[in-house]
Amino acid sequence: MPLSTLQNESLRCEIDPEAGASIVTLAARLQDRWVPVMRPTPQEAVESRNSSEMASFVLLPYSNRIANAHFTFEGKSYDLRPNTPEGHTIHGDVRKRPWHVTDAGPTWLRLRFESRSFPDINYPFPFNANLGYEIDGTGFRAELELENAGTERMPAGMGHHPYYSRTLTNADEEVEVQATFTREYRGLVPTAPAGPLAPRHDFSTSRALRGDVVDCCFAGWDGKAVITWPGSGVRAEIDCEPPLRHIILFTPPGKPYFALEPVSNANNGFNLFADGDTDSGVHVLEPGQTMAASFRVRLLF
Repeated sequence: MPLSTLQNESLRCEIDPEAGASIVTLAARLQDRWVPVMRPTPQEAVESRNSSEMASFVLLPYSNRIANAHFTFEGKSYDLRPNTPEGHTIHGDVRKRPWHVTDAGPTWLRLRFESRSFPDINYPFPFNANLGYEIDGTGFRAELELENAGTERMPAGMGHHPYYSRTLTNADEEVEVQATFTREYRGLVPTAPAGPLAPRHDFSTSRALRGDVVDCCFAGWDGKAVITWPGSGVRAEIDCEPPLRHIILFTPPGKPYFALEPVSNANNGFNLFADGDTDSGVHVLEPGQTMAASFRVRLLF
């Protein structure tokens, strides 16, 4: 199946329904050429449908890691198949599976995922998901919905994993990030609730990332963030509604990109929730109940 392309005079977005409905390209028309705002996807990743190397992918039915691929929920224990070298599971189980296109137009795309279509789904509760992408002027929007398709209550989470380019039209610029959050989790697989924010992780005022190495999940996020490329004269205003009230900043060293991920639940959120952490961001869905999230990016240039 070819890529689905959304395009207007200002933005171009390419999506691969067969690779988790992941975003291959989000580019803006700058200086009369298309410039990747999210990191460009290598051609070999497009050909192999490797969503891990794409510009952005969807996190369902939970975000980030579950420690040791094991969690408990309402008195029952569940084991998943690990998919990290450390033996954890990470990023849910939809990003490398095909989604079904239900509607499409020049600037919008609607897709659906049903877990029962995959006998090897790595999650013990059946679920359905709907995903919508749309561009409007210089704005991009993703609408995500998760439904409990089973007969039992289920724990749930969701999110997006976009990677942004560190530079746009100016190779010497230093990208800046501004986001307000109040607490942080210790470690990639936390075992305790979020604690006080370290001063080095305070991004309430816009600041350059430079060579800072950060890989941390933050709580108490207000749903808003701003990315600025000062040398290119471009700003990206990010706006997310609840339940996306956690955010992950990941700045891999030596890479020309970074991740700023709006998510509903904390890393290892299911196990934190089982331990009584009501701030973990985990939602409990009744049979037939849904949760929905909106992720918007508005470019100013």
